[in-house]
Amino acid sequence: MKLLSKITPAETVLIQLGSNAELKTLIKYTFLDLLLKKVIKVVEIGKKTHPMDDIRMYTYIELGKNFEKYTPKNHEAIFLNPFREDTSIQVLFNHFVKIIYDASGGKKSYRESVRSNKQMKSYFNQSFFVHLFRLTRLTDKGKKVKEEITTYLQEANNKINDLLHNDKEKALELLLNIGGNIFLLQNLDFELLKKIDEELLNQKRSLISDSYASGDDWYFYLDFFEDGTLFDFDFEEGDSFDSHFDSTMDSFDTEFDASSCSSWDSGCSGCGGCD
Repeated sequence: MKLLSKITPAETVLIQLGSNAELKTLIKYTFLDLLLKKVIKVVEIGKKTHPMDDIRMYTYIELGKNFEKYTPKNHEAIFLNPFREDTSIQVLFNHFVKIIYDASGGKKSYRESVRSNKQMKSYFNQSFFVHLFRLTRLTDKGKKVKEEITTYLQEANNKINDLLHNDKEKALELLLNIGGNIFLLQNLDFELLKKIDEELLNQKRSLISDSYASGDDWYFYLDFFEDGTLFDFDFEEGDSFDSHFDSTMDSFDTEFDASSCSSWDSGCSGCGGCD
């Protein structure tokens, strides 16, 4: 389904769930998608808070190699704003998530940002009263697309791991067709992505280069398949990158109030702040 290669997972979730799309979900998938496209990246740095202490690992966010050539959509811009004045800074992971959460403007505001992108406008009702009450209502075209997306993702979810085992070429084609929406495939085993052959990736890159502009998102996603270590971070035993993001957002009421972390450029005593 070619549409899924052009819309982000946050946009897909908004089409599927409408007013039931939670802010945390939309922000998380946008963050993961930007990581996948290497617009931003995660780094781990060892630091000592005191010369006598053991080295402690801190997780930071910094700009990725594709930042300069990537044009962010409206709902992605807040993820890059902290780096506009200084592209070399590193922001502590928990602090970065807090920045984005604050900059989102809340659930309704962020939904409006997601559906305001050019690709999305025909799928959502744009009437005066819908805007006035900040509602999320699909047009007839949007309802049709919702059905098509749901069916396609269900089918992809059912067959993706079998393809990764038995037909990696078809698996790669499927994954590139859905772009960052791979996060919506509950059955996808990310470990299997590391086994996609480099020669196959090079062949696919050549074919895509002949058909698409180098700035197309398909092109960015190929970078991930060449480096499957993107989400190999051991926050805690049994704690995945996905669940760590969720727990970070859930901790705002206690952790950030207690530490008084409120602005990205000031840093926080004891937690690493920004470099």
